[in-house]
Amino acid sequence: MAVLIALAATLTSALLTVSVTPTAAAERPSRSKPSVGSATENAAVPAAIPDPTTASLEATNGPLATATYTVPNPNGYGSGTITYPTAGGSYPGVVLMPGYQGTQQNLQWLAPRLASWGFVVINVGTLTLGDDPASRGRQISAAGTQLLSLGSAIGNPIYGKVNGTLGAAGHSMGGGGVMVALRDDSRFKAGVPLAPYNPSQNFSGVTDPTFFMTCQSDPVAHANTYALPWYNSMSRAEKLFVEVPGDHLCPMTGYGNKAKQGKWMVSFFSRWLYGDTRFSPFLCGAAREADKNNPSLVTRWQDTCPF
Repeated sequence: MAVLIALAATLTSALLTVSVTPTAAAERPSRSKPSVGSATENAAVPAAIPDPTTASLEATNGPLATATYTVPNPNGYGSGTITYPTAGGSYPGVVLMPGYQGTQQNLQWLAPRLASWGFVVINVGTLTLGDDPASRGRQISAAGTQLLSLGSAIGNPIYGKVNGTLGAAGHSMGGGGVMVALRDDSRFKAGVPLAPYNPSQNFSGVTDPTFFMTCQSDPVAHANTYALPWYNSMSRAEKLFVEVPGDHLCPMTGYGNKAKQGKWMVSFFSRWLYGDTRFSPFLCGAAREADKNNPSLVTRWQDTCPF
């Protein structure tokens, strides 16, 4: 209870303003890795997505025009706004989940950024502002179910646009919810928990690619307590762990370096929801080195590269 009170005080104060040494990386997954650049890997990538560059990935919007659609009757979660590419073709779906006392505003910056790189993104609000991580995990699954259903509904704006592959990103308790969805719902194939919070949980069984982005000065969900132990326990998953300067709110709208954060998240989801190896260099290759070796941008970095 004391932790939740502290969390509420920290988030409420910041939202009003806006309106240990890491252990060694966990054992490399034993499963075979696809060859970089193989035709099979990139087969599902829409032709409209050009070769990525540092400049294009750090821009506010990607190459595709987007539109939005408000879900009229959310089923199993509080509210939903879908941002999707207007170009023809089908795309992976991504669920965005806010943190404790948060709303869709928390990750509003991320929805058009992902959609403009070829994802159908549903940014959700929770049933109640105080929903715990387990509830948020179930709501991520519910939002994924409805996203797939709407994509199959003739006459809906996203009809035919969702290809059946799902991913999720979430902040704080929403990040804890992402871990629940990855563990408990096999439809989710990649996740990005942002400053994740979920006490007394075991995620060692998660095998899907997971990108933990955490905040160096986080007083609520420090990486040493949550993200890093989870990262180190997940011995069968491809993983990325990046810690950046800032407090618990560093991934939220209005905080942190969104050019860099957006580049990493677009690259991660593109690599693992499309299998698009063109994005690998921004996470594992030479194109990432300027980020990884800049202490004003990245304070810790671990990975299971190459991927």
